[in-house]
Amino acid sequence: MSLHDLIGRIEPEAIPFPLSRLYSWITSSRMVRDYYDSVAAQVLERLPAGRILDVGTGPGRLPIAIASKNKYVHVTGLDLSADMVKIAPALAAKRGVTNVDFRAGSADDLPFGDREFDLAISTLSFHHWREPGKALDELYRVLREGGEAWIYDIPKKVNPLVWEDLKRRYGFFAPTFMHLHTFTEHFYDEKSLGELASGSRFKKYDIDYRLFTYRLRLYK
Repeated sequence: MSLHDLIGRIEPEAIPFPLSRLYSWITSSRMVRDYYDSVAAQVLERLPAGRILDVGTGPGRLPIAIASKNKYVHVTGLDLSADMVKIAPALAAKRGVTNVDFRAGSADDLPFGDREFDLAISTLSFHHWREPGKALDELYRVLREGGEAWIYDIPKKVNPLVWEDLKRRYGFFAPTFMHLHTFTEHFYDEKSLGELASGSRFKKYDIDYRLFTYRLRLYK
C-alpha cells in the first residue's frame, strides 16, 4: 500500500498516531519553518499584542514561532488530533515558550466563549474541514469586534512554476509535503472560497496569494 493510499483511509480532519509523528517530523523541515516564519511575520505585523487562535495547529509549530517572537501575544493552538495536542506542549517547553497553550477540539464546534480572540488563523487545514461554513461562523463567534480570521491553504490549482521553484529551493521535500496534503478532494478555488465567505457571518473578505498558498482574510 502506498503512503497516499494509507493516508486516504484515515479520517481527513484528524491525523492519528503514528502518522501524527510523521507529520510532526515533516513540519520541522526547512520549507515549513520558512513558511511559518513568513506567516508569523504577517500575524505580528497585524497584531503586536493580544490573543490569537490557530485552528488545525498540528504539532503547534506555528503558535510557537509566533509566540517566541513576541511576549505580548498569547497563542492558543487547537487540533482535532489528541496526539498532536500531546506533541505541541512538549515542543513549546523545549523551546522555552510559555505564552502558548493547546486544546483538542473541532473547527465547527470551538471550545471557547464568545469574543475571546483578536485574530484567528489556520494554515494548510481548511481543506480538511467537514463543515467549513459552520466553522467560519464559529470563528466569527469567538472573535472580538474588529477581529479577523486568516485562512491559509493550497488552492485547487497551483501554477506548475511554483512547484518547480519549490523543488529548486528545497529538493525532494516539497513534492513529499504536498503529497500529504492532496489526498482529499476538498481544495477550493477562488469562486468557491468567495461563496463560503459570502455565506458566512463575516462582513467582508479578500483573497491574496503567497508562495504556494492563498490567504482568505475575513473581517468581523
